[in-house]
Amino acid sequence: MKSFIVALAVLGSAVSVQAASGLKGTGVYGVAGCGLGSLVFGNEEGAMQVIAATLNGTGVQTFGITSGTSNCGKGLFAKAEVNSFIESNSVALENDIARGQGETLSTLNNMLGCDSKFNSTLQQNYKEIYAPGANSSEKIVTLAESCQG
Repeated sequence: MKSFIVALAVLGSAVSVQAASGLKGTGVYGVAGCGLGSLVFGNEEGAMQVIAATLNGTGVQTFGITSGTSNCGKGLFAKAEVNSFIESNSVALENDIARGQGETLSTLNNMLGCDSKFNSTLQQNYKEIYAPGANSSEKIVTLAESCQG
């Protein structure tokens, strides 16, 4: 227990020094990084980053980075989920892309972080996406890079 308290004190001191020196975090979190603390305190400066870092150290941090939750980006499983969705809904998705609209296409846009303008990009590239021997999942994900920030 004493080593845990010492570790928290060291972590708090390190973050305090960074926060006091005026460093700002990037994105939607501060210098404490992504995790539970970033959800609670965002990118507030100063002492709040010490508390955010402490919350990040609660054990949820690893899960947040892996799963893409807690402001930690898309995570390791995001691409696999998109590929699985595309394969599982291949017929409906192909029909929606051909029409340029549809529920399956809307769901895919949400998963990829794209807006409805992406529908026309997919529709225009339909022949390339569904060419014989083409990996449609890979083509769609590659095209989606243009609409992601």
